[in-house]
Amino acid sequence: MNYDIKIVGEDEDNGLLEFDRLNLLTKSTKDIATKALMFRLRGFSDITPDKNLKKALAMRLQSISGSNQEGTSLTIDCAHFSETIKGLQYELFKPTEEILQLTPMALVIHSFQTALKQDNKDADLDKPLLKALMSFKKNFISDNEIFYLANRGTIAEVQLTKDDFQKIGQLEESIPDPQKVIINGQLDEMKVSKGKLGLQTEQGFVNVFANDKAIIDNIVSFMGKEVTISGTAHFKPNGQLSFVEIQDYSKPGARDKFFSKKPSAMTAQQQLLFQAKQQKKSNSLSALKSISGLLKDEISDEQFTEMLKDIHR
Repeated sequence: MNYDIKIVGEDEDNGLLEFDRLNLLTKSTKDIATKALMFRLRGFSDITPDKNLKKALAMRLQSISGSNQEGTSLTIDCAHFSETIKGLQYELFKPTEEILQLTPMALVIHSFQTALKQDNKDADLDKPLLKALMSFKKNFISDNEIFYLANRGTIAEVQLTKDDFQKIGQLEESIPDPQKVIINGQLDEMKVSKGKLGLQTEQGFVNVFANDKAIIDNIVSFMGKEVTISGTAHFKPNGQLSFVEIQDYSKPGARDKFFSKKPSAMTAQQQLLFQAKQQKKSNSLSALKSISGLLKDEISDEQFTEMLKDIHR
């Protein structure tokens, strides 16, 4: 399938593309596609794909043209993942139908769309992928430039200006830094679609993940049993836990349940909003006030009013 990258509005050399700039553009675009695919498949974007997935991420420059009046246009050819990864056999990987209908360039467009949507507090992106999106800003050589990413009508195009990266940067900064954690629970579900494991804790379900294949191969012996995991908790922009990256695991000790809990990095305001949104059948002011009782000293009346509006959106 063909995709277009169009650059207009350069102060200098409009319609031309210097070799170093072309190299930066292709590298930054490919980096976003790679991280977006690994995030979709494995739940964490900062993973090096194996040689088969690298082939599936092929993005071919089909043509390049330009003029002073119309700017620079690049045509990119990509294959659907249904043609490149469906037949690959992974012990802990099964591509979803949604992924199979996409292409590397479609993942780039979708990633920008997610990061730039109006309400992106619940955006399903992680820090490495957002850093890759931010790096795309280096392709701009003037404040007047506009980049268009599109595939000729199949999905909505993305229009990028330098100002858009301020919002992406704020989203990246809003994600809490990873934390070292210890959690205890029953290993009772394998999410083969993302190569992740599920841990049922007393505080709820937790996605756990290991970059080291040896850990995954060995920890499955605890399937259906309790296990204690030490690792690094990664969070979403709203402060909720995304997943825990496993560094080590062991048979539970007598005090493990007492010292372990489901990680969270939500602020008091985010906790209040999250709890209130769970009360789908009781969005009244009185219900919200009862929920806010424990945190009433941590928010102002203005914040309370704004959170009430958020719940009804």
